[in-house]
Amino acid sequence: MHKTISLLLAVNLLAAAGCTTLNEGLEAEVVNSIRYDDTPCPQLISERNALAAQYGLSQTVERTPASESRFMGVGPLIPDLRAEEVRQRNLAIGQIDAMNRSLTRRACIGDAAAT
Repeated sequence: MHKTISLLLAVNLLAAAGCTTLNEGLEAEVVNSIRYDDTPCPQLISERNALAAQYGLSQTVERTPASESRFMGVGPLIPDLRAEEVRQRNLAIGQIDAMNRSLTRRACIGDAAAT
């Protein structure tokens, strides 16, 4: 009886832990654009351009959503084995994408955004 209860508890804990399919490293790349809405447009454009130049990226780069894990529900259990440079570059892509969404939403994109 005790083994059955332990087994049921373990199954329930694993099921509860499997509510997401992204590991922590991939979730960090998803950046909310609202955080940039308080930054003046010229300053945000400058920051975006500097970040793009630092990583050799286009100023209009868009983040491509990660594909779901084939191991549905075990995302939090899978470690992020990518190189640090890859993680930093992908984070920069997420930040640039979020900055561009903020600039577009606030109608800051125009001739100044291309510089």
